Amino acid sequence: MIEDRSPLRIYCKNCGAPAGFDIINQTYRCTSCGEVTGIQEANESVYQWKKLQKENLLSSSAAQQGEECSCPGCGARVIFGIGDASEKCGFCGNKLVRSEFADDAQLPDMIIPFVITPEEARKRMLEWGHKHEKTPEGKSIVSSMGQFGGYYLPYRIVKGPVYADVFRDGNDRKYECGGFIEGTAVNTSKQLDNLVLNEAEPFDWSAARPFEYGLIAGMPVKLNDSSDADIDARVAEEVAEDFRPEVEKVMQTSGVTINTKTGNMSTLSALLPVYFIKSGKLTAVMNGQTGRIAVSKDRKKVSYPWIIEPLIYTTILTCIMGWWSHWYLEMVLLSAAVFGLIIFSAMGDGRGSLIKRVTLKSKASAAKRQDGELVIDESKNILKNPYDNTPVFYEADEKGQKVPVRIRFYTVGRWLSILFNGIITVTLPLIVAAFLRWCSMEEGESFMEGFHPLYGAAWYTLTAFIVILYFVKGVRKDAYDHPIIYQLFSNGKTRLMGKRRERKLSVLSMFGIGSMDRNGKRLTVFGLIRDLGGRGIGMALIIFFIFLGSTLAMVF
Repeated sequence: MIEDRSPLRIYCKNCGAPAGFDIINQTYRCTSCGEVTGIQEANESVYQWKKLQKENLLSSSAAQQGEECSCPGCGARVIFGIGDASEKCGFCGNKLVRSEFADDAQLPDMIIPFVITPEEARKRMLEWGHKHEKTPEGKSIVSSMGQFGGYYLPYRIVKGPVYADVFRDGNDRKYECGGFIEGTAVNTSKQLDNLVLNEAEPFDWSAARPFEYGLIAGMPVKLNDSSDADIDARVAEEVAEDFRPEVEKVMQTSGVTINTKTGNMSTLSALLPVYFIKSGKLTAVMNGQTGRIAVSKDRKKVSYPWIIEPLIYTTILTCIMGWWSHWYLEMVLLSAAVFGLIIFSAMGDGRGSLIKRVTLKSKASAAKRQDGELVIDESKNILKNPYDNTPVFYEADEKGQKVPVRIRFYTVGRWLSILFNGIITVTLPLIVAAFLRWCSMEEGESFMEGFHPLYGAAWYTLTAFIVILYFVKGVRKDAYDHPIIYQLFSNGKTRLMGKRRERKLSVLSMFGIGSMDRNGKRLTVFGLIRDLGGRGIGMALIIFFIFLGSTLAMVF
């Protein structure tokens, strides 16, 4: 029956076993019999459970066992048990105003009871503060323990498919990915920092129960005061952070922007147990079920991860020049300065610092009692999500339908192609001149007689500079704008997608050649010259005459 099943799980309509979400096919599939359950069907079962739960709760004789207090300062609305009401707001310290609680729409669907008592929680938080007393967060906790208290906080439990647009810093191409969030808890209280509360998760959802008034005795209840738009924004923020590790791995950088879009999702309202301190910039929370602690004092950590790559390139080129000059100190220092200036300028264009907020937290944990004593288990993989929430990337196939794909940017063949393109670009007049010399040779004449490779210095200098810039910047942009894409099939097989020209790399990409214009057409050399008008024709003629002059100088 519906009331006997957890709304946090989707059950097979055929055999009744729990069903998992098939990300590739975007549907629920039973692991026992293989039956498919559509997203709409799954959401309807959650809706029916919520409807039945609300009817049972409103018909209960204990439906008015609470007193509401509201704060005129921060707007918090809190329910206390009869005789438990406080005079002071636990979120801002202002005096509370009492009234009769009669808003049945605020009643939650589910609740996870406290496992840790206030005394045990206070002791654990104080011990954590002393352990980290050398940090600003630890010092603030120790000095602010007078504001420590426990509340049932309002959450939305979100379940369903999620999609995101992904952009890599310095690149124009948009990537799309999708995944499934399995019971993500999003706090809906305006007064507390959602990201800090998120770091105190996970909760043990097996302990979730349908809401009853008797379960909140002795602990105040904070009511939801966030709009649906604010809650949707928080969901998007949390999903982006959930997706980030995999997206950064695929995009091979931490410099990514993730814009999430929720799909057809089901939601449940819940009360979850949390102890916290809110004092100035300090937000310290403890999971009242598991004992996990998360603390933030709004400190920021600034880093420059993009510096590592240009530093490596500069070091390699400097070492090559050092070896060539027999490690002549002045030449090494000059090479380092020149290469560093060129490479850091090229790779640093459009790149900035990575700012992350410092949040200290304890390990994921689970609380239980042995002979009445509290035991906190912080073993590895405790309460680890058993479901695979790894996002899958999507691309349009030949029919325009979005299909799951695997994305790669660098292969052995692609690197060989990049090196070949660079060598050909620099040595093109040399190759042409060698061919002309071979064709014009007379019998008994030496090939090198009358052949002067060094006379192409003008072309070598120009193209060497272009190739260096391409290797330190253009290759990265070119490769990430023209990925190698493989379609994924449910049987594990893959198929190379797209046309060869869509993944072809070229040194000319430094000038925008190969990129897409506003009309979706690929830019060509002649198209660039046409768009630039007189300037384009002039530049093309200069390059042509340098090429022609270098070629002829080698032979004649």
